[in-house]
Formats: sequence, structure tokens, C-alpha cells
Amino acid sequence: MGKDFDNGFGAGYVFGSMTSGGSGSKKDGCYIATAVYGSYDCPEVWALRRLRDYQLKQTALGRAYVRCYYTISPTLVKWFGGINWLKWLVRHRLDRLVTSLKSKGVEDTPYNDPEN
Repeated sequence: MGKDFDNGFGAGYVFGSMTSGGSGSKKDGCYIATAVYGSYDCPEVWALRRLRDYQLKQTALGRAYVRCYYTISPTLVKWFGGINWLKWLVRHRLDRLVTSLKSKGVEDTPYNDPEN
């Protein structure tokens, strides 16, 4: 792939980390996208997860950026996740990014995160 994607916030704005279920196990997640779209398992988030796994995580710089973002995204969602106008603004930007990804062939079909 190797293409640059601009979501208006800089690479990685979308990506975070979340704890799944009650097991306490950590899995990679799209914290902000999940807050904006209301589900970790929806077409928009599936496309964004593919961007994370097949683009960002393929380079050392991308992996470092994602790890850094995992550190701050839970706090961002906690502080700003309840502000509806901000969620609308972020969703508008993410919708544009997802549309761009889909036009480049990134699927928005059900997706299972690879084992790390």
C-alpha cells in the first residue's frame, strides 16, 4: 500500500487502545472512532482498523506513532467524548477519511484484528 492518508488531524488521530470485555485483556482498538460511531464493530471502524494494521503498523515510525497514540486516546475520549459538536466534527472528518480509504480499495466489511 504505502500511500499517505490525511484525515486532517495527522496520522493516527483515529487510533487508540481499549480493554475488551471483562477479561481485562488489552486489544488494539479505535478508541476515538468507536466513541464517534458508537461501536467497535461497524463498517467505518472496520475500514479504519485495516488502515491501522495494513498501513501504520507496517513501519517502525507508524508503530511508534500508534503506540504513542494508544497512550493518549483513552484520555482524549474521557475528556471530550461527551461533547456532541466535537463528536460531529470528528465524525465528519472520519467519514471523509473512510470515503477516501474505500475509494483506494480498503474494505469496510467485518474485520477481525490480527493477533499481536
